Amino acid sequence: MADIILNDFTYLEKYNSFISRKEFWLDVNEQLSKDFNNTFSVKLDEASDLDGEHVAEIFVKELEKELPSFTPRLSEILYRIDVPEEQVNTLKNVPDDIYYRCLAEIILKRIILKVVIRKSYSENKA
Repeated sequence: MADIILNDFTYLEKYNSFISRKEFWLDVNEQLSKDFNNTFSVKLDEASDLDGEHVAEIFVKELEKELPSFTPRLSEILYRIDVPEEQVNTLKNVPDDIYYRCLAEIILKRIILKVVIRKSYSENKA
């Protein structure tokens, strides 16, 4: 668990040009929904500020709350999201509350990377 630091959203700093846009977080939500076969979505108040760590925390809390219900299919979902198995294995023998929090943060980090890569690629193509 050495590479996982709870409540550390400093990795978002390198994506500043993305995370400050409401459309980015809506795309993150859409990607999460897609990877969970449309059985998961975060209710975002689009009128409020969808910016940075605040909205990342909303996603993590919602994932943390809902992940236990996906347990039977969790390995399939993690595979679809492309979360490295080694990363998940570092969470063995961790209490459930910490396990789901760490897993939620790992998932969000990977989803953000997927969206950033897709957006960067499409911007460079245009």
